[in-house]
Amino acid sequence: MNITLVYESHEQQNATALLLVDAGFTVNQAFPLSSQWVHTSQQQPPDMLVIVVTRPTSDVLQQLKNLREQPVCPVIVIAYRAEADVTRSTILAGADTCITGRISADRIQSFIEVACIRFELTQGMQKTIHDLKEQIESLESRLNERRDIDRAKGLLMSLHKMSEDDAFNAMRRMAMDTGNKLGDIARNLISMSKVLN
Repeated sequence: MNITLVYESHEQQNATALLLVDAGFTVNQAFPLSSQWVHTSQQQPPDMLVIVVTRPTSDVLQQLKNLREQPVCPVIVIAYRAEADVTRSTILAGADTCITGRISADRIQSFIEVACIRFELTQGMQKTIHDLKEQIESLESRLNERRDIDRAKGLLMSLHKMSEDDAFNAMRRMAMDTGNKLGDIARNLISMSKVLN
């Protein structure tokens, strides 16, 4: 697993790297918290991002939110100072899991598994939401087109004393003759009626 470590101090970097090594992992890259680690992670995504701080500052939480806009890998935050609401605010900002206080090598594995599963589930949910939005947009477009066709049919029926079938067939012939979609023909007829009126 390609782990990138983002650290606040060299002491935290060394302690966390040793913890991960003891748990059977290798830290491939390490960046200070003051670096452009969000940009680097988005350009060259690691398999796992581990951020180690004394406590997450508002700047760290904002960087997590920025990373969440283009999520690339599971994110674990290790906060050495266990304070109220640290876990909640860190996860709401975009981390997949947050560890507060000291942790042993035998427990880091389970946190990494949780982070990976949560990241995978989040990605799946985001794809589902994206697909649902596309379906809704498609349905709205079809509904609007259906409404335009019905309105244009009504205009033809009213102006030319046509039956509903005759009005629809006339619009369909116009669409075939011009190579346009039926919805476009309907919108053109509606526009023309507004100009004439």
